[in-house]
Amino acid sequence: MDKKISEMTAKRSSLERPHTHAERRDEAEKRMLTAASEIISIHGVDGMTLADVGIAAGYSRGLPAHYFGNKTGLLEAIATHIVDGFANRLAETPQFKPGLESLLGSIETYLSVGPRSRKHATALQAVIAESLSEVALRPTITGLNNRSIGRLAKMIKIGISNGEIRPDIDVEAQATMILGALRATITMWLIDSGAFDLEELRNAFIASVRRTLAP
Repeated sequence: MDKKISEMTAKRSSLERPHTHAERRDEAEKRMLTAASEIISIHGVDGMTLADVGIAAGYSRGLPAHYFGNKTGLLEAIATHIVDGFANRLAETPQFKPGLESLLGSIETYLSVGPRSRKHATALQAVIAESLSEVALRPTITGLNNRSIGRLAKMIKIGISNGEIRPDIDVEAQATMILGALRATITMWLIDSGAFDLEELRNAFIASVRRTLAP
């Protein structure tokens, strides 16, 4: 019994132990990025201020400026956080075999939008749209686009090596078209979710890609 109590006390002490500076910084950054994404999903980019983000995240009005510098820096961080977060979640999903299956699984995941992912999708599309007029955002958005295309292209190349995808296709062009179609589909659905059934369109999208790439 004494041993069990000691273990429970040790566990509680571990939980109550203060975070390191790096852990506190990471936690604060994630909370502010989440708060900023939620604000943008409701009020748009113009309706978001750094001060509002700090307050919504439970910190001071000035902390976002300390972390991200200015609004452009925060928007860059939001887009990077969402895009790389999606890629990391896919990488942690073991059921998709590398190649065609992982490509189709990525499409399925991208077009499976829950309440939380809807906020992130809305924020990402808003930041991408902002880069059309905010030149300072373009290098970051271009880099994220290239990374996303590169991930899709890698899946296609593996599929070709596996004999699942025909070898005569233009890999980069296919990857670019898939990403563009996914982004456009999500944008249309976010604007008017009643215009079409996203699940039905997702299934049709996957079937179309499968037919297009079939050897």
